[in-house]
Amino acid sequence: MSDTANLFTTSSAREYAARGELEEWVHLFLNAEGNNAELSKGLKREPRTWTGPFEVELAKLERIVGPEAHMEYVEEEAAWNDRVDRIAARLQTGWDMPPLILEQRTDTFSVRDGNHRLGAAERLGRKICPVIVWENTI
Repeated sequence: MSDTANLFTTSSAREYAARGELEEWVHLFLNAEGNNAELSKGLKREPRTWTGPFEVELAKLERIVGPEAHMEYVEEEAAWNDRVDRIAARLQTGWDMPPLILEQRTDTFSVRDGNHRLGAAERLGRKICPVIVWENTI
């Protein structure tokens, strides 16, 4: 894809997946717009299987970032709300947001990248969201 403005969308992730290059899309995204190079680095440490993008009900997703004290990564409430509000505004204009990146755990989908996008979708009352899921193979 030569148009970098459209590289990190659900549509582009589907194109990569159709070519068997979903993992490549994930790492490109995490090291650019996703701003999560540490996750990309960690994901490269062992083999994984990747599926998606597909739609999942928001109620099935477990957020790990937010202002709540029990979160794995606690974020200051004002910063959380500012970022979620900005993403919600983009979604309302029809933005083809990048899929959330999830880890398949025994009985949950843990949102490892895209917690703010999930928060924005929840804030807008959406019921489903595009996702990419990895499973550990070791």
